[in-house]
Amino acid sequence: MEWVFLTRLYKQAPVAPGWLTQQLSKNVEYSPIAKVKVRSETNSLTMATLGKLYDPPHPVKISENVSEALVDPAQIYEYDDITEELILAQNYNPQLVAVSGISDVIASKDYIYAKKLATLKARVKNRLEWMFAQLISTGKISYDDGARKYEATFGVSTNNYTLNSSAKIVSDLREMIRTMKKNGHSPAFIVVTPNVEKALWDNTQFNKAVDKTSFNVAEMRYETNEPFVNFVTKIQGVPPIYVYDGSIGGTSLISGDKIILVDPSAIFLAYGAIINANLDKNMNPVQTDVASWEEITNHGSQKSLFVMSRPLPYILNANGITINNVTVS
Repeated sequence: MEWVFLTRLYKQAPVAPGWLTQQLSKNVEYSPIAKVKVRSETNSLTMATLGKLYDPPHPVKISENVSEALVDPAQIYEYDDITEELILAQNYNPQLVAVSGISDVIASKDYIYAKKLATLKARVKNRLEWMFAQLISTGKISYDDGARKYEATFGVSTNNYTLNSSAKIVSDLREMIRTMKKNGHSPAFIVVTPNVEKALWDNTQFNKAVDKTSFNVAEMRYETNEPFVNFVTKIQGVPPIYVYDGSIGGTSLISGDKIILVDPSAIFLAYGAIINANLDKNMNPVQTDVASWEEITNHGSQKSLFVMSRPLPYILNANGITINNVTVS
């Protein structure tokens, strides 16, 4: 089985991406090398000059405050094995009551194969969701498991905000939105954490801003098809508010209490290229989001299923994100 087919099978594995990944992975870039070129823009808005009809062209020297750097993306590189012992140990296909012939053994083996691919894919998707959650809640990606370390910082400053029943939260949100718009960014949504959502419903100004006459079943959208997130409400002059409560392995993907205003156009997802003879026998770079392949190991008694991805979610312009660390009182 060649890698192209295996990759197709990998892509067909039924694993839904997380909500943040869906919202923030629309701007995708593929690098021709293992590193990723990250651009950082902090330029202010400019406008064209005016003149009378038939005036000569006005010379313009555009000096954008753009910095570029080659950054090592994070690398996801995992594998799992299918062995003779695993195939023969028991019937792994829940659709088969008992193994009665070689076809049942093959069906069980195929189930193991598909299940392992789906699990590997889910691990990649969940890690990407975690990276986006870190990015919008801290302005950086940081990882340290004691054996491996990775960090990428994108220059986003954070604010402190105290939220209680008397805070002017709606007015303050509108001021944050105005500030972002002055810098050329318009937030498409606001993310809050569970404690903040509870405090919002205890806030006087927030409750008054919610239109009680239209606050009915049609307005209270319950997004059961989206993992980790639920719609909170929509207030006039404020983008939709969502509560995000993603948790994997008992660890919250966004730590602490947060209010985050996000312009998705300010966020990019880049992938470093992969050079591997299993993907291209000539060792040419393969530009892809994720690659999967298999190798026959242990003198032919097992197959190893490999998955590799080199993702780097990054913030193109720090003005496109507003991060508030919230003290709920």
